[in-house]
Amino acid sequence: MRMLFFGLGFISYSVAFLLGRNYEITVTSRTLPPVHPVKKYYYDDLSYMGVKFAKVDPLSEPEKVKNLMRAHDVIVNFIGALSNDEQELMRANYEVPKALANVLQEVNPDALFIHISAATLGQKRKLVEEESPHGSGLEPENAFERSKLMGEKEVMKAKVRKVILRPTLVYGWAGAHKQFVEGYKAAKRGVIPNINIRIPAVNVRYLATIIEALAEERPKSDYFYVNECEKVSVMRALELYCQALGKRYLKVPVPRVALGLARFIQPDVAFLLKYLDYEFKCNRTKEYVGNPTFVESDVIENAKFLRLLDSQSRLVPE
Repeated sequence: MRMLFFGLGFISYSVAFLLGRNYEITVTSRTLPPVHPVKKYYYDDLSYMGVKFAKVDPLSEPEKVKNLMRAHDVIVNFIGALSNDEQELMRANYEVPKALANVLQEVNPDALFIHISAATLGQKRKLVEEESPHGSGLEPENAFERSKLMGEKEVMKAKVRKVILRPTLVYGWAGAHKQFVEGYKAAKRGVIPNINIRIPAVNVRYLATIIEALAEERPKSDYFYVNECEKVSVMRALELYCQALGKRYLKVPVPRVALGLARFIQPDVAFLLKYLDYEFKCNRTKEYVGNPTFVESDVIENAKFLRLLDSQSRLVPE
């Protein structure tokens, strides 16, 4: 089976690493080889494994996209943005999935399209499960939520086999997103916030398992949340970082209200803080992975991975 992954980053790298020995995988990027030092690491590692790469801009090079889609059985869109730049959000979260779904509908409608969206879509109920019909009860309040939901609606309209996955915070052994780098820096200093905060999260291994199962199953149309059944303690994750680095640490009491916790979720995107009080159901995730629990060993390995990047002067948040 041939898989095509749009976008090179932590999540697509991890999924390609896990599935690359069993499937023929091609990963796309607008720049090859990547200029960003962490993405260059991902590129080198996957290339060594035999994963193929294709240089393409999904919005400005439609003919290249068509040729790639014709040659693959499963297309997974990992492209997405989380920032305060509304133009960037609309491009990555809405225009890209819309363009990909439309092209696939034209050239290879029998292929399966898996779109990686997000769990935070403007839900009003704090106990979150899949809505029916799609989009009902969701009321986006900001550009990120709007762009994600708009992208999902375009995918749902396409006359192709499609599945929309809505992961909560994705973590793993090779993450270099800003929140992981901030956590590593805190652990490296040996001073971490003492705060009782738990966040909805999911290990990238579970996401890869679900993508593999869907590729074999080839459903006609589906959408669901991807989430572990228990929230992850920010305090515990930081303790594991310190353990990995061999650091003694000082816990500094920080009131929840004053924390500025966005650093540990995603810098300068404070709107995500409201979702700390939400519970995302894990029923659909359990269908594919059994009992999705917190993988402490991957958090330890992630700290070691970031230390490696730091020692090579590559520690630049993705």
